Amino acid sequence: MFIHPTGTGPNTVVGFHGWSGDHHTFDPLLQVMPRDYRFYALDLPGCGQSEWPRKWEMRSLAKEVAEELLRLNRRGMTLVGSCSGAVLTAFVARELIQMKKADRVSRLVMIDPFAFCPWYFRLFLIPVLGPLMYATAFANPVGRGITNLFLRGKRAGETHLTRDFAGVNHRVVWKYLKMLSECGQPSQFRGLDLVVDILYGEKTFSAVRRSVQEWKEAVPQAQLTKLKGVGHLPIGEGTMRVAQVVFRKKPAIKT
Repeated sequence: MFIHPTGTGPNTVVGFHGWSGDHHTFDPLLQVMPRDYRFYALDLPGCGQSEWPRKWEMRSLAKEVAEELLRLNRRGMTLVGSCSGAVLTAFVARELIQMKKADRVSRLVMIDPFAFCPWYFRLFLIPVLGPLMYATAFANPVGRGITNLFLRGKRAGETHLTRDFAGVNHRVVWKYLKMLSECGQPSQFRGLDLVVDILYGEKTFSAVRRSVQEWKEAVPQAQLTKLKGVGHLPIGEGTMRVAQVVFRKKPAIKT
């Protein structure tokens, strides 16, 4: 797995990008990162410069990622996930705990997370017709432009919600969507003994807003932060406010 390290500090953050992303998702945060941090930005399996996963299944993927994080030999890591990457942080944290390596992770920061696969994404999973609809919306520049225009209410300023799809392996992106649809509900993480922060944009998808409440119900110690004026891409649209949470020295006490 390709992992891009930045910084040399004792505090450790690991970044999990979301759908269609890669390690560059976290570039805005790296520009404002304090000197006493070290940030590991991942290309998740199959994305960017990383090889494909052993199996296209969320729990298997989480185990694979957890094994890579153990090789970093860092303790008390903060796992930061954006969009669907936020779901993966919970699976990886649970995997580390089950490996008896609970000391390696201390905190999750979930940014605009989904808790389920919305109906409009499930359309892309319909046999035969689904991949055609996906290709129309994301695999060509005209479709990406129309989709981004249609989603203008879910973004801030000149943010482009579909630009990253221009350089991805669309088969991989489709498989990640399928994994999200099959990975189960947040209720499976009840009892997760970690500090959790959940940030979401005021203008984000209604499915994300519903998801935030489902995550809060499953992980009641989670601290929720709504980012005013921000859409579905808080890292780029609300960088400083996200950084204040991600690089917080003394996270909230678990309750």
